[in-house]
Amino acid sequence: MKKKISVIVPIFNEEEVLRELVLRLDKMRGKESRYEFEFIMVENGSHDGSYGILKEERQTRPYLKIIRLSKNFFADGAITAGLHYAKGDAAVIMNADLQDPPELITEFLTKWEEGYDIVYGRIKRRYGESVLRKVCSSLFYVIINALTKGLFPRNASDFRLISRKVIDTVKAMNETNRFMRGMIAWTGYSQVGVEFERPARFAGKSKSGFRDVFKVALNGIFSFSYFPLTFTTFMGIFMSLASFALMIMFLALFLAYGRTVPGHASVIVCMLFLFGILFFILGIIGEYLARIYDEAKGRPNFIVSETEGI
Repeated sequence: MKKKISVIVPIFNEEEVLRELVLRLDKMRGKESRYEFEFIMVENGSHDGSYGILKEERQTRPYLKIIRLSKNFFADGAITAGLHYAKGDAAVIMNADLQDPPELITEFLTKWEEGYDIVYGRIKRRYGESVLRKVCSSLFYVIINALTKGLFPRNASDFRLISRKVIDTVKAMNETNRFMRGMIAWTGYSQVGVEFERPARFAGKSKSGFRDVFKVALNGIFSFSYFPLTFTTFMGIFMSLASFALMIMFLALFLAYGRTVPGHASVIVCMLFLFGILFFILGIIGEYLARIYDEAKGRPNFIVSETEGI
């Protein structure tokens, strides 16, 4: 009996790419005839003709399955929906823009057969991305690995294969603020990277602006590290010691030379600095409180509007 592989693709306004995506997935499927495939296309609240194209392509491809969400639940919500319905012995998670080449799935499967539960694409070189985006991506990995003791492999992408036991473990995690890359790495199962050069988008523009990417980065940091809270504690201790030292210094100057604090400017600058630190600390606490609030509401990570072939 053939092993079954679920390929999960979140889709948001990708009408210019979908036909080429399905064609290349078909070619990969033909080369890997030893496996049975299901392609789970998660239509994530698109405003263009993506859903109509998916329905057309499915007419001649019964192995192509469609999940339509009621609105956009961001990429991690769509991936969660796909994993919920995946029936495969393993699942491949990839983007629809063809920056994740379907042909690489063959190498993922080889590594999986060798016994690895997580096989991720490691980006060797990026094409079609701005210098700022590349710098921010590298900076993110430096920061998050420093805060999480190396939990995230450097330059690992969301393009990956996970085994059935990883799927079941991730499905059991009910948290609302999901950072899927981190949740998969956190499981601790055996993993290996496969290097590839990430091409530019096949067509269209990226649907993730700087604000969206920044939000995902913050979610990754605050979901997998308590360091920001620890930092606020040490900051408070440091400021208290500094204030105490200044008080001793001014008292000594007054007793020895009769000097008082010179002018109001220094006092105002110190107050502004301390208030800035205070609001920065409150902002960090607020980020954690917002996530606790989201978890307390317990809203679903996705809502399915309709399905085709599920």
